Amino acid sequence: MSAILVLTLLVSVIFILTDKSKNDKHITIRSCGEVVWTGSLSDISGETVLTVVPSSDGEKPKVIEGIDTSFEHYNVIKISSDGVCVTGSDCKNRICIHQGLMTSGDLPIACLPNKLLITISSDEGNGADAYTY
Repeated sequence: MSAILVLTLLVSVIFILTDKSKNDKHITIRSCGEVVWTGSLSDISGETVLTVVPSSDGEKPKVIEGIDTSFEHYNVIKISSDGVCVTGSDCKNRICIHQGLMTSGDLPIACLPNKLLITISSDEGNGADAYTY
């Protein structure tokens, strides 16, 4: 009887200590409905900073490595192995910045004035199948 209890305890500890968040998470950045950047959080070492400029005057959206705020409309995005966040934007309310660091695919980061959408997907799905607001 005690052997079954010990075995059950060991299996429980192993299950709890196994980090399920280490599965590969993929980031997709869309600007004006167009995919402009994709990457995997596991491939990021240190920090990657991108400036996304939406399309204007018939041009395609641009992605610039580093911070470049010289454009009329822009979003500065910081990506690390921990997650992704918007750190700068020219939009009025800056809701995209206030969304903070996104570490899972539960909710996307969106900047509607600049037509930006950032999502995280994983090999195991997003963990939730419905939300109520």
